[in-house]
Amino acid sequence: PPQAVNATHWYDVVTLMTKTFDPDMVIDWSTMKAERGEGILVQATYDQLKHLKQVATDHMGGIPTLIGEFGLPFDLNEKRAYSDGDFSAHEQALDLYSDAMDANLLNCTIWNYTADNTNARGDMWNDEDLSIFSRDQQDSDDIHSGGRGLKAIVRPYARKIAGEPLQMRFDMATRIFELEFRHDPAVSAPTEIFVPDYQYSNGYTVELSDGSY
Repeated sequence: PPQAVNATHWYDVVTLMTKTFDPDMVIDWSTMKAERGEGILVQATYDQLKHLKQVATDHMGGIPTLIGEFGLPFDLNEKRAYSDGDFSAHEQALDLYSDAMDANLLNCTIWNYTADNTNARGDMWNDEDLSIFSRDQQDSDDIHSGGRGLKAIVRPYARKIAGEPLQMRFDMATRIFELEFRHDPAVSAPTEIFVPDYQYSNGYTVELSDGSY
């Protein structure tokens, strides 16, 4: 049908179901068997998302792909982060997922934002606790207060590109963002990049191979 999109959902099944994050273990979607190996989840996530995007090309007439949901249970490891404040495992997981989205040049929406989330009750249904915000993590009026895993998910990205995107990546540790695209001379509108204050509160520098900003 016209204006349809492939809005497949994607989750790291092991983490979602066990509420523990292990980058060295993955479930093979084709066999539904567990596989282990150092950093195996990085390649597996990239491959799974690449496959979902390819399905739209091969079987859906080349329609756009939007990963309609992806996310992480924040009550990992028996809710340990809620008492010690250490969300580093959550950031590692969300950064891994987001890197794979970028590497596949995929549009995506994170699940979810629940305004009345609490550490005790989560998202208030189905024993889920995937909200990137919780009142119990909120301790000030700052717009970022209450956020969970923001270091990984509040990241720069290209909103509009004046041509064909070739590569996009963000390094969470260095906060370096790179975008490569092939400019279309027929497009006069500018490329637009979202630059979050959360990552660059002290400003930033821009380097270009061509054009101006």
